[in-house]
Amino acid sequence: MNPVTAATGLEYANLSDAEFEAFALKHPQNSFLQSIDFARFQRSRGQQVELFGVRRNGELVAAGKLNYTTTRLGYTVCECAKGPLMDYTDSEQVRAVVELLRKHAARRKAAELRISPNARYIARDADGAEHPEIEDNRPLVADLERLGFRHQGLDMNFVNVNWMFIKNLVGIQDAEELIMSTSYRTRKAIRKAEKNGVFLEQATLETLDDFYGALSRAGDEKGFVYREREYYEHLLRTTSAEFTKLMMAKIDIPAYRKSITERLATESATAADLRREVEETGSKKKANRLKVVQDLVDSYERSLKDIERFPDSVGTATVAAIHFVCYGDEVVCVIGGTVQDYIYFNGATSLYWGMMLHALEKGYPRYNFYGTFGISGQDEEGHGGYEFKKGFGGEVVQLVGDFVLPVRPAVFHANRLARSAAAAARALLGKLPLKRAA
Repeated sequence: MNPVTAATGLEYANLSDAEFEAFALKHPQNSFLQSIDFARFQRSRGQQVELFGVRRNGELVAAGKLNYTTTRLGYTVCECAKGPLMDYTDSEQVRAVVELLRKHAARRKAAELRISPNARYIARDADGAEHPEIEDNRPLVADLERLGFRHQGLDMNFVNVNWMFIKNLVGIQDAEELIMSTSYRTRKAIRKAEKNGVFLEQATLETLDDFYGALSRAGDEKGFVYREREYYEHLLRTTSAEFTKLMMAKIDIPAYRKSITERLATESATAADLRREVEETGSKKKANRLKVVQDLVDSYERSLKDIERFPDSVGTATVAAIHFVCYGDEVVCVIGGTVQDYIYFNGATSLYWGMMLHALEKGYPRYNFYGTFGISGQDEEGHGGYEFKKGFGGEVVQLVGDFVLPVRPAVFHANRLARSAAAAARALLGKLPLKRAA
């Protein structure tokens, strides 16, 4: 029998995939982490997934995807990442849903319940400045703490991302309006990549090695953590082609060299003609035109010099790779980067721009650059990436963060003590002098 809270008449229920997706897809807090595609993917990897709903008079008012993980010592965690999906302004409903979840987690022998509502903490602008007059969910944090949750803080979270940079696409009618909403520097990079022939390709099972090769190389060079190849193979096998977009930016080296060589020849000939005319007539107008053309000649010469290390035998090179997810109200840039050798080609810029156009075409109202760090200052790690995202336009979005509720308090506290003791032991061992060799 499903539990019911007497005070509110809310009833806990297990949901089918179709029931859950119908609710989640239309919910204003929707997230790819709370989707059937992602649930299907997690099941394929052997993870314990459960879909729940809370009904009032038969109507769903809350739902979520629960994941259960158990350590080798038998300690079980029940987690609802980027959920539950519900109205957090209704305090009574929040209290009732939390109580139903706590009881259910206890029946499943979980020691703790983790949630991370997909709700903002405080509204912020592009520079990260707070605007509580627009949105302020600090009271929600206090409400959840009164219900027994422990807030895990507001620091940058690399696992369950809670600091993002998001561009609102509502009201942008076409590609021209979209590109004009970016900075001059970003527009210039987009147009340069297009002119140079950078093109995008979505990876399939047959071309996954190309994607993973570029992703892993960029990760090793930049120092970001990426998943194993099998992870992306499972994504391709279990989710839709719209949900999982493993995108590559590519350049045909021989075609690029040929194009630059031809443009150099054309502009060099034009420069020679203009130079003769200036010498003969002294025309200032022609002199100004000559300066512009000569700048192009110099640029093409530098371009050819820059790619001398890439012989035509390289063929088509994958210059950048990014994992995107398209779900609900947004296109999300999950992780990826540019191969350092090919940074000249602006591959990441091309991928961001191409998927922004995709979002506009398909009617996604948001473009989510996802994990964003280094917001506070240029000396912080990740600040360069943040500035790069700002060039596309948008705002910093800070979520309320993670919350942990002890479900079996004795087991919960014993586990915390054991972890603290282990951490202290590791710290102590790190300080001990190494034993000298005999």
